[in-house]
Amino acid sequence: MSRSPRAARTEEDAPPTDWLGELPHELHLRILEGVDDFSDCAAFSLASPCLGLLALRSGLARFKDPLFAVAMRLQIAQQCVGSVGTVSVSLSEDTLRRYAADRRASADHFPWLARVSPALRLTSEVEGAGERRAEVWRLQRGENGTMLRLRLLQSGQVKHFKGEQGAERLVRGVFPNGGVKHFEGERGAERKVRMEFPNGNVQHYEGERGAERVVCAEFPNGNVQYYEGVKGAERMVRVEYANGEVQLFEGEQGAERVVRAVFANGAVAYYEGKLIHNLLCDCRVKND
Repeated sequence: MSRSPRAARTEEDAPPTDWLGELPHELHLRILEGVDDFSDCAAFSLASPCLGLLALRSGLARFKDPLFAVAMRLQIAQQCVGSVGTVSVSLSEDTLRRYAADRRASADHFPWLARVSPALRLTSEVEGAGERRAEVWRLQRGENGTMLRLRLLQSGQVKHFKGEQGAERLVRGVFPNGGVKHFEGERGAERKVRMEFPNGNVQHYEGERGAERVVCAEFPNGNVQYYEGVKGAERMVRVEYANGEVQLFEGEQGAERVVRAVFANGAVAYYEGKLIHNLLCDCRVKND
């Protein structure tokens, strides 16, 4: 007795669960290029993961924007609460802080954030005058706003803050040339702890605000320099090279001389007198 057509179907004959995934890639890109709302971008990606991956690999701007990740979190949260009833979903404070801290973030997208999360949103205002004229971003909950970011319009420097309203403390400063300063400490007592330079050099600092001194400098080639002394008079005392060699120095700033070198093979060399052929590059940078 022959099987009915329905009984003869196999899993391969079953209709696809991802109809969009069956379309040609060229048509996929046409569809994705026409999606101009971040919520729709996230919805497409969740409905058809292959579309989201294709958009990312193709470099479509909206899918690479940090706001796309925000929209994805919101869509997932809405799907989760949708299964248990009608519940209003707002973006979390952590999500909004993370977005504001991203150097790619833009105030142009704040209206979208306010639409999808009216209870907790980001706002932007221009305040001050002259050199202190700045664009200020705040985390807004009702009438209360916590400062997250301040961009000086004249210099282009961007300052990032953490903490509750009235206790916002500076944690990072980003310069137009790509340099980044990191700070620790309570509001009004923030001290510089690290400086990242555009060329890849990194300096570490210790000391209270206004008296921060260089204690260590790291370089892209793997070399590390160590310093001792008060601010402005730091002297180099040790250099660790990427090849395993270590050099020890004595002398005041600008007159440091090698007194001992320990090589990777265990050999030790001692030096006396002035260093005639100083091949070492002391890369301390004064950047206050």
